[in-house]
Amino acid sequence: MFAGFIRTVSVAACLAAGFAAPARADDVPTLQIGPSCEAAGRGTVVLGRSKESCIADETTAHDALQKSWSKYSATDKQQCLGMEKAGGPSSYVELQSCLEIRRDARDIRNADPLESENDPLSRRRNRR
Repeated sequence: MFAGFIRTVSVAACLAAGFAAPARADDVPTLQIGPSCEAAGRGTVVLGRSKESCIADETTAHDALQKSWSKYSATDKQQCLGMEKAGGPSSYVELQSCLEIRRDARDIRNADPLESENDPLSRRRNRR
């Protein structure tokens, strides 16, 4: 009984913070996009943007993340979700952008013959 109460309180705390943990380790997390889209609808985020268009964009981003979630690294997910939790109202669009930027930056770095994932940044700077 007590363990169930603790779990309920923990889930409620996550929801109040605008973020809920995924049901499984490799599922897209449930984000509470309401506050972000409410603000967009009031014009406090982007002038002329409606709540409905915000929800449509968030739904599209969520669907794309559902398809590609397993392709992102655990480190990138952890970093981006950490920023998502600390950075204000939740957004699948922002989460998707963060994951794509981190992935693309790593791809560019790995394509450079002078760069290496195993070579500390301090040594790389000294070579140039």
